[in-house]
Amino acid sequence: MKFSYKYRLALSLFLLTLATVACKKSFLEIQPKGFTVATSTDDYEQLMNAAFIETSFTASGYLGDDIAAQQQYYDAAQLRMQRLFQFSDSVYLPDELPIEISAAQSYIQSLYVFNKVINEVMQSQNGTDRQKLAIRAEAKVGRALCLLSFLNDFSKPYNAATAAKDLGVPIITAADVTQTQFVRATVKEGYDFIIKDLTEALPNLGAVVNRRKFSKAAAEFYLGRIYLYMADFVDARTHVDSAFVALAGATIPVALYDYNDVLDPNSADSWYPDAIFRLANKPLDNANSQTIYNVSSRPFYFNAANTFVTSPRTAALYDSSDMRLNLYNNTELFGSFQFPNGMRRFSADFTVGIGPSLPDLYLMRAELKARANDLAGAKTDVEFLRAKRMPATIAAVPANIASDQVALVKFVLEERIREFATTGLRWLDERRLSVDPIYSNTVKYTHEIYDDNGNVVATFTLRPERFALKFGQRMITENKGLVENP
Repeated sequence: MKFSYKYRLALSLFLLTLATVACKKSFLEIQPKGFTVATSTDDYEQLMNAAFIETSFTASGYLGDDIAAQQQYYDAAQLRMQRLFQFSDSVYLPDELPIEISAAQSYIQSLYVFNKVINEVMQSQNGTDRQKLAIRAEAKVGRALCLLSFLNDFSKPYNAATAAKDLGVPIITAADVTQTQFVRATVKEGYDFIIKDLTEALPNLGAVVNRRKFSKAAAEFYLGRIYLYMADFVDARTHVDSAFVALAGATIPVALYDYNDVLDPNSADSWYPDAIFRLANKPLDNANSQTIYNVSSRPFYFNAANTFVTSPRTAALYDSSDMRLNLYNNTELFGSFQFPNGMRRFSADFTVGIGPSLPDLYLMRAELKARANDLAGAKTDVEFLRAKRMPATIAAVPANIASDQVALVKFVLEERIREFATTGLRWLDERRLSVDPIYSNTVKYTHEIYDDNGNVVATFTLRPERFALKFGQRMITENKGLVENP
């Protein structure tokens, strides 16, 4: 495989799953039997409607400091999962490809489709310029998301002092399965490219009409997120505010669920009963009213269902009346063993949403307000979310925290852990916080394995180098232009 192997995988998926196929004549001179080569604007719109990003066992799900491991189940987990949890230098065997790149529906798989649409839709037939610009804009948001995900896996966190020389990832703009040379851009070049794609897309994006269709709100969310990663809190706030404005035009429900209601087994709107593997009535990610754009991660792996749990530190962040605890289970799957130290496994669903969401937007705005010393505004936002997550008697931010800027920022960061525990989103926060001059001490740089009695039997320490995964020997050997991470 050369680096272009990911594109061959993408094309295979493309041919198998889509009724409409886009191919350059130089690659395939004739129209494939049983398929239609994309020529009309409607064809490209159908490609975008069919494209989505879904990760399975994403690396970030095993890297965050919100998780721990149970000794009695650890050996049953996949070797890759163990190596990620241990912050190993070598996650993959010499003949393996990173699944972050090769897995179906991954960001690299989807990148082929987005580039195809960006490069070709303006020359398509039978569509208006407005329709073509809208389709291309959606594809640019998709490409930006793919590149951001690529950077989060294989590059250092953004640091303004070093980003212009730190190695990022290849910036791929061609939908060309024969491409073989991929040189790593710098981290700064990658972030600048993402901002350019998103900014260019904004004027031609519409309202939230479907959770698998890129919207102006989703683009503003990602601009807010990228500026937050860059520690540009002023621009981040601008785009987060704009995302809230854009949500006002949504034609489908976008609202927080009240967990006091839906996670109450006796409520008429309850997500219960618990159907062993998931809450039976919990909406799918692409029908979840809290979702702005659906990016799903599949964390459930049968042999490791009891292995990776919330850490004792994470467990201690919750009040016992916090309804979010009902998304987790303190007892092993298919057994009666109760995890020690308050640790729990996620048990609400087979997938978790990791894309733009309303809870994330509220917590981003709360953090940005607190960082700007708008303590009252930050308190309002975080309490609005908390009121939907727990009884009113415990939803208020304690007065001594609400009046202290540093304490309030830390409280919001902890609220992010409470809201997104075990989803992998904590790892993305750790990356940016690791280079934060004030809040780097909020990151815990170790993982622990616990025995049945809650004793630590193994500890693994995160080194700064492992904020970026290695590509692995096969990727490096088969692509001369790719430089390995240290």
